[in-house]
Amino acid sequence: MNQLLNTLQTNAFTLLVSLPRNDVRLAEAALRGGAQGLKVHLNVEHFASGTRFGTLQEERESLARIVEVAQAAAVPVGVVPGAGGAFTSEDEFAELAAMGIDFFDAYPFDAPPWTLTQRHLDVMLAAYAGDYLDTMMFLEDSGMTMCEASIMPHEEYGQDLTALDVARYRQIAQTLEAPVIVPSQKKIAPRDVAVLQGAGVRALLIGAIVTGREPESIEIATRAFRQALA
Repeated sequence: MNQLLNTLQTNAFTLLVSLPRNDVRLAEAALRGGAQGLKVHLNVEHFASGTRFGTLQEERESLARIVEVAQAAAVPVGVVPGAGGAFTSEDEFAELAAMGIDFFDAYPFDAPPWTLTQRHLDVMLAAYAGDYLDTMMFLEDSGMTMCEASIMPHEEYGQDLTALDVARYRQIAQTLEAPVIVPSQKKIAPRDVAVLQGAGVRALLIGAIVTGREPESIEIATRAFRQALA
């Protein structure tokens, strides 16, 4: 717990990778490319990757292997614990923490109230498309320690990043004290890193839209973004 939060507070900018499958080969590829944090999933049908992620019971072995290689590289791992009514239990949060998972990441409308007060995993919640600023401010007061700016509607996924998008990210970053992480819902390019950093964003979370779904493409994309941080 607190590993990613400490990294975000220390680094000028941080590169995270959301794995399109809970597969240790993908984790190893992201780490070779220079990922500074990884994200895995449970209990969701992931829109961008088109992947179904199973329960903790189904995914436990894969998650344990991913955490093992990440810990060897001193890289934190977080988890999306569910959506749409299927959500990991508090007992399972404790098991995930014991396994070495550092934080959880969820939309606030998917997260049960107990997630704000549990002490197993750091709390990352996702701003969403629509009227989100006031909600995220209240959630920050209630226990949220990190915010994923997941504000793009599904119909805009994969489109080029715009100046309006950057302005919205800046608005979130200036409104919240919690570090703001931008996910690659849009087709973000390495050249956009400097603009995002200038907007006050603390991290970029790249996923299937820009990394692809196979080890080679994930390693190549991650390395390109990591080089842009230099």
